[in-house]
Amino acid sequence: MTEVPDFNSSKEKRARFGKVFSTRVEKLIENLQAMSKTANLEIYEFDDELVKKLFIELAKRFRETAHRFGIEFEITIDGEQVK
Repeated sequence: MTEVPDFNSSKEKRARFGKVFSTRVEKLIENLQAMSKTANLEIYEFDDELVKKLFIELAKRFRETAHRFGIEFEITIDGEQVK
């Protein structure tokens, strides 16, 4: 009879993390690459202040997520630290 895996074991948790985390990072990278295409001024026109505001929000979310993994970093925009 096949042994049922212990889903709470460190080995199983690491395996699940590796599968889920890497997939989500790949999706995030793909989305950022797609987003960068909208900087093409021959095709798009954008509001600089809105873009800056949204990048600050994204950076804050990255910082919050990194904090959950024990990683700390500062965000500086145009020489000014973002709280």
